[in-house]
Amino acid sequence: MARIQVNLKLDEKIVHEVERLVEEGYFKTKTEAFTEALKLLIRQYKVDQLKKILEEIREGTEKLPSVTEAVVALHEEEDLD
Repeated sequence: MARIQVNLKLDEKIVHEVERLVEEGYFKTKTEAFTEALKLLIRQYKVDQLKKILEEIREGTEKLPSVTEAVVALHEEEDLD
C-alpha cells in the first residue's frame, strides 16, 4: 500500500503522550502509534455505523418472534411429525 505524508498540527499533550508510549516500547515510532490510533478510530466509526443499521432494521420488528424462537418452533413442529 502506498504511503502518503500528512502534516498535522496536534495538541502538544497528545504528542508528548504518544512519545511516552514510544519510549515505553508500545510502538516503534510515532508514525506507528498515530497509524494504530487512526485505525482504531475508523474501526469504531464502522462499528457505530453497523449498530445504527442493525437498529434501523430492528425497528418495527419487536413484535415478531426472534430467530431463535422461530427455529425452536420449527424443530418442535418437526418433532410432532
